[in-house]
Amino acid sequence: MTYLLDLQKNSRERLRVQVKEYKGLTYVDLRVWYIGEDGEFAPSSKGVMLKPCHVVEVAQGLMLASQAVDPQGGR
Repeated sequence: MTYLLDLQKNSRERLRVQVKEYKGLTYVDLRVWYIGEDGEFAPSSKGVMLKPCHVVEVAQGLMLASQAVDPQGGR
């Protein structure tokens, strides 16, 4: 499976972005994955599936939120 983003959130969770199909429609899925009892990562219910047409607007909102927290753009 190919992830467009695989970001370590903490020692037991990752944030992953991927394109998925659900009921014949294509979505962009942003989801928290956790380490399951078997030691492998599994998707949690924490996440959102977006229609592709909404991704740019959500990304713009995230950029604005980032700038509101740190107007200088630092980390």
